[in-house]
Amino acid sequence: MSGADEWMPADHDEFVDREMAEAEWHIENATLDVSRFMRPVSVGAVIGDADVFTPDGEPSTLSALWARRPALIIGGSLTCPPSRRLNPATTAIAAHLADRVRVIVLYVVDAHPDGDLCPYTGTTWPHQTNQAEKILIRQPRDQAERCRRAREYRDLLRLRAEVVVDNMDNTAWAALGRSPNAAVLVDTDGRCRAWQDWFRPDRIEALVAAGLAD
Repeated sequence: MSGADEWMPADHDEFVDREMAEAEWHIENATLDVSRFMRPVSVGAVIGDADVFTPDGEPSTLSALWARRPALIIGGSLTCPPSRRLNPATTAIAAHLADRVRVIVLYVVDAHPDGDLCPYTGTTWPHQTNQAEKILIRQPRDQAERCRRAREYRDLLRLRAEVVVDNMDNTAWAALGRSPNAAVLVDTDGRCRAWQDWFRPDRIEALVAAGLAD
């Protein structure tokens, strides 16, 4: 690969702008402030540990993901439209950055479940993209269901990157900033080296290079 443009959707900026505009409108008119939930992770901060699982339900931990080499962890869920649109880029990114980092998709709490409250605003938020694509599913009720949802997500997006699943207390999601589609670079000492509030594939290579420069 010669550069990030090879894994960036052609209409990436337009798509992100449209998604952010809808999110900002909903946040402004919702009953709860999204800032209660999305908390940036500071560069240099130690990332808390948490139980995670493989899509087949085998237990592991967050700290095991970066124990031997730095890890780039990208959040996502089936009901998060930016995740569905942008996370397929992780397959190419994982191959391109294989000599530097371990690239992992973390399946987190569903952002726009149908029939349940949005975890970011505490309100019902039936996202128009989900309605158009008929992704109208409820929040998983137990770990087995969330692992099954992660497998569906992996298969739908045809991911060839590693996938892990958060626990039902959502502690991995909380440790990485409580965002639906963040990207977090964690070094082998467990410290955050870079953080994106929203995964932007076009900026990942520069983020990794800068984050691991020292």
